Amino acid sequence: MDDDSLEKWKVEMERYKCELEKWKTDTQCSMIRYQQVNMQGQAAMKAALLINGGASVAVLAFIGTAMNNDTNSLLLLKLCSSMLMFIAGVLSVAFAIGVSYLAGFADARETETDTDQSGKKTFRLWSILNTVAIILVVFGYMWFIAGSLNTYCAFRNSLS
Repeated sequence: MDDDSLEKWKVEMERYKCELEKWKTDTQCSMIRYQQVNMQGQAAMKAALLINGGASVAVLAFIGTAMNNDTNSLLLLKLCSSMLMFIAGVLSVAFAIGVSYLAGFADARETETDTDQSGKKTFRLWSILNTVAIILVVFGYMWFIAGSLNTYCAFRNSLS
């Protein structure tokens, strides 16, 4: 090997080292972003679970107390439907947690370069499951809003 080809080889090796370092840095940044998004998603699930669970327990306690005090049965019926909405919110978020687990499991099984015969990137199972989990959490929040509005209307109508 002459000196000229040795120098070219050293330059190429340095270029490859730089590319490797760039790839490592990009991968670490992607992992950090992924972990942050994952933590935010978990926080949203926990919040939806907490507000729906707390609301259903509070409404159940109120119904139990009100049943002993000869409260208007129409009010109790409306509060029971509110409690059902809160329970639906809890179940929706519980399913989201399960789907999120399955999405993580699917992500571990799939490769980053899944392509079909035409060379187009295919839909990955984990992205579909993540979308389903997000939709379920949004439904959990919507059930909470519906249950809260139903409870508000029930109390407001019973006072007038």
